[in-house]
Amino acid sequence: MLKPILAAAVLSFAAVSPAAAQTAITVPANSSWKHAQTGVVLRSTLAGLPRGEIRDSSASELDVMVQYGENDPTGVTVYLFRPAVGGAAIWFERAETQILTRELFRNAAPQGPARAFAPPRGSAASALRRVYVPAGGAYKATAVAMMPLGEWLVAIRISSQQLDAAALDAKLSEVIAGLGWPEGAAESAAAAPILACATPLTYARDAKLNQPDMTDALLGAMIAGVAAGKAREAPQGATPVSWCREGDANQRFGVYRGADSTDGYVMALGDAGRAITINRGIAIDKKVAPYQLSLQDLDRTLVYPTFDKLPRPDAAFEAVMKNRPVSSSARGGKNINITVPK
Repeated sequence: MLKPILAAAVLSFAAVSPAAAQTAITVPANSSWKHAQTGVVLRSTLAGLPRGEIRDSSASELDVMVQYGENDPTGVTVYLFRPAVGGAAIWFERAETQILTRELFRNAAPQGPARAFAPPRGSAASALRRVYVPAGGAYKATAVAMMPLGEWLVAIRISSQQLDAAALDAKLSEVIAGLGWPEGAAESAAAAPILACATPLTYARDAKLNQPDMTDALLGAMIAGVAAGKAREAPQGATPVSWCREGDANQRFGVYRGADSTDGYVMALGDAGRAITINRGIAIDKKVAPYQLSLQDLDRTLVYPTFDKLPRPDAAFEAVMKNRPVSSSARGGKNINITVPK
């Protein structure tokens, strides 16, 4: 029996968000279910595999997962989420990192380069896919595809105890085509795998958190919202962010920045769309502009105390885990909720 591949997508995020708690969406076994915000239809069977439970980690269909073929030698997980930042390239790499670092797949070897392709009803090669072969264990092959759909991403994970790499790749194509794809979705720019940054950032090992105040709470929410908006997937025809990777990725997070950026970065958490961002703030009553720290959830931004210098990623991660936010705002909303003590 196969276990859900993406069920633990945000384990490292559980300590800072209630999103890790999953709820079931009840649908009759022989009925299709339509995801309201994307229009994607999850049918009762997919590529000959029966649908299992549909689960939502957000309580508002921002983070939906469904398993097909739970009792079959080949299992599929379909995942729908609206990433806080980034697009298919970042979250493809995050999903790939989970595969390459999981003991379940025993040092899985990628089969050729990641391939860009056009999702169904699309014309731009805005999606990425790849197959991997474990060095041992029960699975013969596993694969992932990451496909943009407007502001959303559709991720597919497939693993098999029967099919070899070529057969699994063909099965993945069948699964992609078998989903109920909506018409009229905005297309994204062409995708390409992310490369390592040519020149690494220089972090301050002695970076410290500033004492939170009202100014940081207000400015932080505005700056974080603008930065997250710029970092989301660009529509086809727009100039997308040219991302590069800082250092080595791990299961908890990967660090990314615009190739021409030297004063901030994005930490993509797990593989389901949430991120920590570090951006240069504004110097108002400080001699040097601080660095804004925020947690980008799927539906809101949480702002934390600022750093005096550019922190190392592990320091930023620890600061979010150990500190309370000073303000928050809903994604796309104008109201800022101040939580810093007066």
